Amino acid sequence: MRWLTGGHVLEPEGSTFVRADIGVEGDRIARIVPAASPAAGDDVVELNGRWLLPGLIDCHVHLTQPTDAGDPAAAASRSDAAVALFTAAAAGRTLDAGITTVRDVGGWNYVEMAVREAIEGGLVSGPRLFLAGRLLSITTATVSYYPGMYEVADGPDAVREAVRRQLARGADVIKVMATGAMLSSEREDARAIQYTLDELRAAVEIAHDNFTPVAAHAHALRGIEHAIEAGVDSVEHCTFADDDVLARLAATGTFVVPTICAGELLVRDRPVLDAMPAHLRRRMVEFNELHVDTIRRAHQARVRIAMGTDAGTPGNHHGLNAHECVFMVTECGLSPAESVRSATATAAALLRRPQELGRLDIGAFADVIACAGDPFDDITELTRVSFVMKGGHVHRRDAAS
Repeated sequence: MRWLTGGHVLEPEGSTFVRADIGVEGDRIARIVPAASPAAGDDVVELNGRWLLPGLIDCHVHLTQPTDAGDPAAAASRSDAAVALFTAAAAGRTLDAGITTVRDVGGWNYVEMAVREAIEGGLVSGPRLFLAGRLLSITTATVSYYPGMYEVADGPDAVREAVRRQLARGADVIKVMATGAMLSSEREDARAIQYTLDELRAAVEIAHDNFTPVAAHAHALRGIEHAIEAGVDSVEHCTFADDDVLARLAATGTFVVPTICAGELLVRDRPVLDAMPAHLRRRMVEFNELHVDTIRRAHQARVRIAMGTDAGTPGNHHGLNAHECVFMVTECGLSPAESVRSATATAAALLRRPQELGRLDIGAFADVIACAGDPFDDITELTRVSFVMKGGHVHRRDAAS
């Protein structure tokens, strides 16, 4: 038995911390007691006075994508070997920051699948990976920006075949482009429809028949409407939603994954922002405030919000993921407890793993992070974790812990 002792432990409902010790056997939490009495041979990790939470879950990342260049097209010609090495390093930085699980919604020629195998085999360190493989898109000039990420499929039958290809590769989630993207060619508009309702329904049909959720990239209002009607599980970004659509999202229980970091971290990284092509910089700056306001209204409408950063976009560096929790409090009106819940219990529900992830409870994975202060008093504590355990293995333990 390994014991984590002396900490304040977030209770499973996610609203209060209690003084408790956590007992770990293998990769699971076996006991939570007010005060442990370790047996001879037990391993004890003293976390005296620390605040213990479930490992955070980021529901929208692109681990294969570099973030230092202003133009995402600059990375289009990398070899698969180079992408794989970068992805492994990005996964390590992400775990080091206390993100113990991620959902990658667009990889690169499936090299992320190999990285997942390496993580699971103990060859490299990284978070638990839920992967989409290639994202499904209509024919668009933006494919040249992300040739390893896009799977072009036009028409319902082609979409069905493309979904089956991702599932055969080991996809845990299917990603579809309901609308155009912000970080795209000048010929693509985020306010425009891409997949039609029939195409979205085709993707959802095959995915749900195979017990697999669907994530819809959707900025445009009508694209969000189509995504809801098609029955997707989550809407990514949700930038141009009006109040009626937000009410529909709340009524259907469709998750929204905000990705506030994509704009907020970018505008704080002046060298990257200045290096962007003019059409990209204009879009990202022009629509950032609107995006933030939409997520604020989504929270007021009681939409289910699951934390997601879009880490992998310019200036949105791997390892800064917890800043999304900060922005949801400071910019979007969530309380610290609501923000933490979005990155733990709600995110776990989106991943369909509510009993195993996103909670400190007996039987759940022993994914535990520790902060020096109470994140409900200061949400920025999540950006300064000092201890990270994933599946019972201590990945990081700073001297202060």
